[in-house]
Amino acid sequence: MKNLRLFAALLLALPLAAAAQTTPTKTTTTPAPASTPATVPPGMQPQTEVTEDLDPATGKVIRRTTRTIYVPAGTAAPSSTTTKTTTSSPTTADVPAGPATDAQVTTFLRKKTTVSTLTTTGLLDAYSRFMDRVHSDRSGWNAADWANASAVLSRLNGRYEQLRGSFSFDDKVNIRAQQAEYQALRTGRQISEQVSDKL
Repeated sequence: MKNLRLFAALLLALPLAAAAQTTPTKTTTTPAPASTPATVPPGMQPQTEVTEDLDPATGKVIRRTTRTIYVPAGTAAPSSTTTKTTTSSPTTADVPAGPATDAQVTTFLRKKTTVSTLTTTGLLDAYSRFMDRVHSDRSGWNAADWANASAVLSRLNGRYEQLRGSFSFDDKVNIRAQQAEYQALRTGRQISEQVSDKL
């Protein structure tokens, strides 16, 4: 019963963790179309600014916001600018550059691992080793350590997607619970850092 409550709490935390890890990273400004409203302030010209929120795990755009801003007349629109904003999202060091290599996975799990050859049993063991390492070492981790852990998890998740049909229902629940627990721990760390920065 205790495990069921923990699992339910983790499943509820997963959407919150995923939402907390979105990061606006790309802003593109372009000139507005020629047909502009008559309310343009004198000496100003409109430009359209597009901001995309990316999912750090997949790199896909999950939200796109468009707004019109006014800049001094004659200002050339930047071709493409990328801004890193710090809101309640992770820092750049928190976002993994991509899935980890086999060497990084081996180092993290402290066991020789070739992810592309893992079977269902081997992958279950890898997830278990992953969470054991997170539990034992996370108190001393900095942002780069969390980013490395996320890259390793991303690699394991990629193999899970390849083998998902081979897992039993219980194994799928077990893996999803570990993924959710990791996201909850990582989000908790980010929130505690933000709170401590404001104290």
